[in-house]
Amino acid sequence: MNSKIGIMDIGSNSIRLVIYEMTETGAYRIVQECKEAARLSEKVGANGRMEREAIRSIAPLLRQFMAVCHMHGVVRMRAAATAAIRNATNSDEIVQWIAEETNLTLEILSGEQEGYAGFLGVVNTMNVSDGIIIDIGGGSTEITLFRDRKRLYTVSFPFGAVNMNWRFGREVRNGEWSPQQIEEMESFVRSSLQNHDWIFSNPGLPFIGLGGTLRTLAKINQKRLDYSLPVTHHYEMTIEDVDYFYGSLPHLPYEKRKKTAGLSKDRADIIVPGLIILKTIFEAAQGSAYLVSGAGLRDGLFHELVNAEQPVVANPLITSIRNILSFAVPVSEAHVKRVNEYAVRLYDTLASGTSAAMDKRLLLTAATLYKTGAALNYYHFRQNSVFWILHAGIGGLSHRETVLAALIADYHPKNRTPRLLRTHADILEPSDEERVHRLGSLLQLAIGMDRSESGMISSINPTTGDDALHLRLESKSEPILEQRELESVAKDFQKSWNLTLSWSILPSSNF
Repeated sequence: MNSKIGIMDIGSNSIRLVIYEMTETGAYRIVQECKEAARLSEKVGANGRMEREAIRSIAPLLRQFMAVCHMHGVVRMRAAATAAIRNATNSDEIVQWIAEETNLTLEILSGEQEGYAGFLGVVNTMNVSDGIIIDIGGGSTEITLFRDRKRLYTVSFPFGAVNMNWRFGREVRNGEWSPQQIEEMESFVRSSLQNHDWIFSNPGLPFIGLGGTLRTLAKINQKRLDYSLPVTHHYEMTIEDVDYFYGSLPHLPYEKRKKTAGLSKDRADIIVPGLIILKTIFEAAQGSAYLVSGAGLRDGLFHELVNAEQPVVANPLITSIRNILSFAVPVSEAHVKRVNEYAVRLYDTLASGTSAAMDKRLLLTAATLYKTGAALNYYHFRQNSVFWILHAGIGGLSHRETVLAALIADYHPKNRTPRLLRTHADILEPSDEERVHRLGSLLQLAIGMDRSESGMISSINPTTGDDALHLRLESKSEPILEQRELESVAKDFQKSWNLTLSWSILPSSNF
């Protein structure tokens, strides 16, 4: 029986609740998320205290979040507070007040714990082995260095987008930051880094951003460029992209900045200090590019709660595919496993080179998810599967790989494939058109060899020679459906690979 798990994050800028549904085998998905801006950082007085009236102001929201958990039948709950409460001089008192007002048991995360949870969110959903994670919250900024998917260092600074806006942006006129105000804040951030040599001694790594600042910049950039895949997770921005915003957003009047496409109104004031923190640290660390992670603190808290002994998943892509297939997807796991095995066997016979690892990830994704769209409508499942693959936020795939996997899963060279190639030309590389035709036709051939989804063909032995591919197939009985499908896809395969296709069928020696 599936269970529900609630994760509540009481942050310095906002309060969020995420509810996960989890199967007995460990697969999971998000079924509810609630968010409300709270700006707790602004409720800390000059003496460093947060008074009970501030807690009373958020108590109705916390009680409603708990009611949402009750309605969903949440059986395990974890509520955590970050910088605003952590840095208050009366943090223990605040925890007691929240318990009295709401019956909620709250844990206060240290900066180290917060950084580690963010690290888990990244490595469990992205195919990145080395990098620097930056989590710019409302009241703190965590920086984490990891290599080979192992965390090496974490530091938490007591400044974030909200309290830095209060400190350096109070005298900003009409929302327009002066060069002097920007320089003062940059200098403050740079001086805060000085005692952490590892930040400066690992140049050339990608910066992976958590939290609202980089995610918001990604949304603005996608609108600006009319980007063809409006998904923020694993979106990459160049140094030039962020420099463009650095030269424009701080100098816009507040009312005009609020109208920027992709920028929510409740973040229009704090996007500038967040941007200054981001770019200043990026330059100090000599980062190579900006990557956005849609997973972070709450995802890490979830993994710590349910997988305490081993919270780092072995393979983000396989974990993500398992999660998708575990929830109401009408597809045989044995069938898609056979299709992937056939596709890889064919690939190993036909191709080799430096791109083999990437191609096999694409085949794995396309082979196992090509029929997920049947959950919506069987008769149009391929087109539905394209949307699913593109927008499901598959862990472990870049945007380019995601688009390629969708194209390979729905290979239709005379109609849909050329159209999708044109639609996503801004993401793909020139060589990808040939890759799609080759891998797409190869996958259709693999699907054809198990058209009945019954495992009728028990083994395949592909061989090449004289500009031809021959398939020696062993079958338990006459594979009528499989033969018909092979005849249907043979022409596309031959055109893509410039090889003649033939096959022979023998009785299975294991039947």
